[in-house]
Amino acid sequence: MADVVVSFALENLKTLLIHEANLFRRVKDDVNLLQDDFGIMDAFLKDSEGKGDDHYMVKELINQIRDTAFDAEDVINTYMAQVIKQRRRNLLLKLLHCFDHAAVLHHVAEKTPSVKRKIENIYANKTIFGIEAQSHADEEAEQSLQQQRRRNIEEEDVVGFGDDTAKLVDQLLDQGRLQREVISIIGMGGLGKTTLARKIYNNSVIKNHFDHCVWVNVSQEYKTRMLILDILKCVGQVSDETNKMSDEQLKGELREKLKGKRYFVVMDDVWKPQFWDEIRTCFPNDSNGSRILITSREKEVASNASSTPPYFLPFLDEEASWELLCKKVFRGEKCPSNLESLGRQLAESCKGLPLSIVVLGGILANKEKTHQRWSNFIGNVNWFLINDDDSKRCSDILALSYNHLPRKLRLCFLYVGVFPEDFLIPARDLIQLWVAEGFISVQNGRRNMDEIDVAENYLEKLIDRSLIQIASRRSDGGVKSCRIHDLLRDLCIKMSSQEKFYEVHVNSAYVRRSLNNRRIPRRLSIQGNIDFDSISSTSTSNNSSSVGSLLLFTSDFRFNHLKWASKNFRFIRLLSVVVNDLNLDLNFPKEVGQLVFLRGQWRGGYAVNVWKSFPAFICKLPYLETIHVQGWIEMSIPNEIWMMKQLRHLYIPCGIALKSPSKVGHSLSNLKVLSLVHVGEKTSILFQKSLFPNLRKLHLGNLVQDVVDESMASEILASLESLRNLQTLKLRMFKFGQRLDLFSSSSSSSKLTKITFVDCEYLDSNHLMGSLGKLANLRILKIRGWRISTSQLHFMAGEFPQLEVFKMIGLRDIETWELETHAMPNLKHLVIDRCTSLRNLPDELWSLANLRMVEVSNIETDLKEKLVIKQSEMKENGYSCKLIIN
Repeated sequence: MADVVVSFALENLKTLLIHEANLFRRVKDDVNLLQDDFGIMDAFLKDSEGKGDDHYMVKELINQIRDTAFDAEDVINTYMAQVIKQRRRNLLLKLLHCFDHAAVLHHVAEKTPSVKRKIENIYANKTIFGIEAQSHADEEAEQSLQQQRRRNIEEEDVVGFGDDTAKLVDQLLDQGRLQREVISIIGMGGLGKTTLARKIYNNSVIKNHFDHCVWVNVSQEYKTRMLILDILKCVGQVSDETNKMSDEQLKGELREKLKGKRYFVVMDDVWKPQFWDEIRTCFPNDSNGSRILITSREKEVASNASSTPPYFLPFLDEEASWELLCKKVFRGEKCPSNLESLGRQLAESCKGLPLSIVVLGGILANKEKTHQRWSNFIGNVNWFLINDDDSKRCSDILALSYNHLPRKLRLCFLYVGVFPEDFLIPARDLIQLWVAEGFISVQNGRRNMDEIDVAENYLEKLIDRSLIQIASRRSDGGVKSCRIHDLLRDLCIKMSSQEKFYEVHVNSAYVRRSLNNRRIPRRLSIQGNIDFDSISSTSTSNNSSSVGSLLLFTSDFRFNHLKWASKNFRFIRLLSVVVNDLNLDLNFPKEVGQLVFLRGQWRGGYAVNVWKSFPAFICKLPYLETIHVQGWIEMSIPNEIWMMKQLRHLYIPCGIALKSPSKVGHSLSNLKVLSLVHVGEKTSILFQKSLFPNLRKLHLGNLVQDVVDESMASEILASLESLRNLQTLKLRMFKFGQRLDLFSSSSSSSKLTKITFVDCEYLDSNHLMGSLGKLANLRILKIRGWRISTSQLHFMAGEFPQLEVFKMIGLRDIETWELETHAMPNLKHLVIDRCTSLRNLPDELWSLANLRMVEVSNIETDLKEKLVIKQSEMKENGYSCKLIIN
């Protein structure tokens, strides 16, 4: 992975030197030389990726390139900080504090020629260093690892797959589906996909049902010709003439031998989606119920092979985990009673991953079976699985998924390890961190996409590769929160620490030691209640300024923590603080204003924090793109915020007061997200002046009752016509008049896809719905806590043409709902909660072709009884929509 981390550092440096050329005018020649040298180093890294990694000279050179890149980054940061600081001074101070521009970059330029000479030497001896091609030894190692992976699981008695086996066997034998069908089992490495497939393959009913049963191991480095020959050997004799056939002739030969036969072929461990395209013509479709079963870690493999939804293999439950561990450790004997409690804890710590349980069982089986010995493993299971020499195969197997990732996804995946163990990761926070770190680049040709869109796509790709798990989804189907299995997290931390990508520390001693190392990591994640006072009292290395990102996860947060961070990490680009159980009056320390490179700043938490003010010096940070402050800010945002040309995301969940700019021409031209703004008499003026030309998401709130009357609400909504790129709108505690043409201009509403009303008041609900129903691209509508005078909802034909999600929560006055034919034809998901007066759901609802889920809860008893009957009817008739009654 070193080449990816170092390559990222080099690319950042090259980009920085180009984009900030005005800061380097006095050292232009040195900069040009550095750019050329960095380009050569980066080309070498990309050319040598995956080749010759085991040669000590190649590895040593990669380490030298990393050190050179990091040194260059530190020097360039120092230079830029001095230039920026000098520009802030008046003329007299500039003369007193001038510095030698050329000398600053000189010692970095001295290092690069020696690195270039070594690169040239390696290129001149490609064969010796293994750069030219992947060696045969590497292929053998990969095959050995694949065999070890299968042996780890298959040698064990099968545990916990009874229901999975039954479901898949029924699907394979379904006589109602005679077309040839491809079925896929998808899950992360070590989850037991091969074990389940083998159990199905060996099932006597399966053996008797199919004329031919074939098992082939595919793996990452498969050869299509060899796979076809392996299948041919299973269905008949392979002659010398067959071995001489071309690849296309072999495919035809296999197709002829399978023609008219009902066959079952298992293709285990498929990695590449194009695999199916290469082999599909071998398998005839004779409408006789033939089946192909694929196992893979990647959802895209399944999607490319078949429209049949894949089977996502779940993790083992606690009981199955304990049973599997016992079988591995005691080999048929009963666990001693004094070890059962400890053993169950150890099994549970594997989080349902069979590979972890099997490898842990192998370690424990060879250890003394005593309470004291087993106690040593409590809290340290993952360390043994990742670091212990006897269990290194566990990390090697999981690392296969990492090695198979495209370069652009590797850093994003590794970065997930910065979060604490078992942390429920908000997808929005993770995506913003990726963007702030510079991991996301928008390629040319991606129209209407920004970094956030690309980052969301990256997250979905990591999920599809079974490396990240979805914890919850948003109403529009996007990921709301996610998590990573502990074993994968520890693997990320280990790999990142080795390459100084980041380090994770959970106690003060480790933090002190890290800060005093000669080569400090570029990112630090500090978790738990660290004694910052003791860290601050000790001298830290000058290298601490090399830290580019600092992430704090703590419940013991105080004023001096930010002060300490600002003092010790002068060149920090990202500062993230996630605080739990905090309820304090806080100030932003003035030292934060010295962090001239800061791009992202978070203040997280679950309790209410009160910040005395939002200081003007925050607004003077030239690179700041994201501000996320959790808590109340007593004073309004300073007027200097309008000078922040780089600001893209401003999240203040408890709300801010925002004034118009004092100077003409100032605007937040790059702002895309603004949440939450306290509305007032002058709010409409903010939007009438076109101060937010690229705003995509807006949250407006009337947090003081009756401040926004009907006339003011109408003005504010009319002013939003200027937001040509607005996609998401959320309104809180608005009071609307009896007549209101909401978003009447088709040009302004063309991009609105999501609208949310929270605790709003509207006198004519049907008029509002008619206005919303005309929005051509509205896909999500949420209404929570609505006060109205009417008791009926009526949706007319043609309204809500693209609506996919509709949520009604706390609409206590609604009694009846009527839905005309051809209204909301694309509705997929309906949620009704705490609508306690509602007596019916329209019959037309159940005729909607795209409806997939209806969730109702906290409703009137009579309606609940009707829906229970409807639920039973839907199950009997095989209705595609799922009705959930809570």
